[in-house]
Amino acid sequence: MRYHPLPTTAVPVVALATLVLVMWIGWGTARSPAAFWAPGDLSRYHVDQGGCLQCHEPFQGPSSARCTGCHTEGSFETRATSAVAAWHRPLAVQHKACTGCHTEHRGMLAQITEQTRSNPHGTFVFRATGTNSCTACHEFGTRVAITPTLRQEPIVRRLYEKGRGSHQAGRIAECVLCHSEG
Repeated sequence: MRYHPLPTTAVPVVALATLVLVMWIGWGTARSPAAFWAPGDLSRYHVDQGGCLQCHEPFQGPSSARCTGCHTEGSFETRATSAVAAWHRPLAVQHKACTGCHTEHRGMLAQITEQTRSNPHGTFVFRATGTNSCTACHEFGTRVAITPTLRQEPIVRRLYEKGRGSHQAGRIAECVLCHSEG
């Protein structure tokens, strides 16, 4: 098989396009590295992180070792519900990658757990209740993927009282009909 040589005008065009691309990447990186390289905004859980290297290993992506640097076993046990802590314990012992279930860069109000990619109540529920986790109102049992039960917490009672009857068990999902998520 014979290859035909490139036209003499193609080499300068490819070289110029490569030079422009390299300059654009360099300028964007120098101007605002996080904005230039970040695939999206961090969630409310990690918005206070100091930079990309808090969670990511250079040229390798997010690191479970960096996750456990902040989310130590002791701090996790005190902040998580007993069911959530019990669910995570064997995964931590097996050194499972946190990114197998958790993901970031989907925005301030996004959930970071894969099974909760879409919030059935709409994202405004977190703003309305002042919470930042599904477990503030729901108990998930030993498996996160099952249908949660409603916890008898003051925040849940306040939500029902605030709606003067319109917020009832099993009807919260209807809120999106009247309330926008913006």
